[in-house]
Amino acid sequence: MTALGLKAGLLLRLRIVSQPVRHVIYKLAEILGGWAFLSRPGQALWRMSLAARAISPPPGIRAAMIAHIYYPELLDEVLASWRALPDGAPLHLTVTAERADELRARLGARAGVVVHETPNRGRDIAPFLAVLASGALDGYQAVLKLHTKRSPHLWTGELRRRLLFVLHSGEAAQVRRILNGFANPHVGLAGWRWMLRTRASYWNANEGTVRGLMGRMAPDAPVDLAFFEGSMFWFRPAALEPLRRLGLTSADFEEEAGQTDGALQHAVERCFGLAARAAGYWTTDLSGRRVLTPPPVESATADRFEASPYPSAGS
Repeated sequence: MTALGLKAGLLLRLRIVSQPVRHVIYKLAEILGGWAFLSRPGQALWRMSLAARAISPPPGIRAAMIAHIYYPELLDEVLASWRALPDGAPLHLTVTAERADELRARLGARAGVVVHETPNRGRDIAPFLAVLASGALDGYQAVLKLHTKRSPHLWTGELRRRLLFVLHSGEAAQVRRILNGFANPHVGLAGWRWMLRTRASYWNANEGTVRGLMGRMAPDAPVDLAFFEGSMFWFRPAALEPLRRLGLTSADFEEEAGQTDGALQHAVERCFGLAARAAGYWTTDLSGRRVLTPPPVESATADRFEASPYPSAGS
């Protein structure tokens, strides 16, 4: 783990600084630590760490990948992530009708790829729910969800995308490690712990909508804030059955108007872990440590804090 990430994490944990200063510390750790991790030396050290803890592919775990391609020029990054998955894992791509021809031209006759045209509503969320509802992901135990996130309103948008892609599927050894986590039938969702949001301030303008959705999914389930910001994670399709049963379609989502908060997609982003919990599944980080479980919480280690955003093993 990086010394910068450790110190920043400790300061944030101890709450000895004001909220604005905490925000600056957080961003500096993300930017400086992120570029250090993505550098050639950083990636070499990460690969060495993965090799030192090499594991065999888990038996019986069928994997797939789904990615929303709003920016076809970023397709190569998505394909690089796909190549880290086991041989034979299909790639489902969602794309708006306006960008479908460009995407197909870039793909050529590539085998194993399924393209789904979707309306330009609900960002990556509505297209994802459409494919989930279609049954195309049924039968898989672990599916990686990515999208060509740029977040032009955030000055760390490009960096976050690259980090999320690398940490979820930058190396085949990392993917094997994550899939071994899904060999545990209790695991329903797994993501990068640095992007896990649990503080009340991250409700923004979405708490009411989330509570309404959860009231329809699981009226008696607790509604806690615990989601992976950026909506990139591994998941077990069966764990999202409560969300699937809502029957949300693109027509339920607002027309695209550059929204940065308060739209239906922002609320659904905060529901993935809650839906998994309502279905009886755990949410874990990429190392398999539990961060959200169906009540009662079975182990105090579920809240264990990882100080560094860029540990050498890639959790």
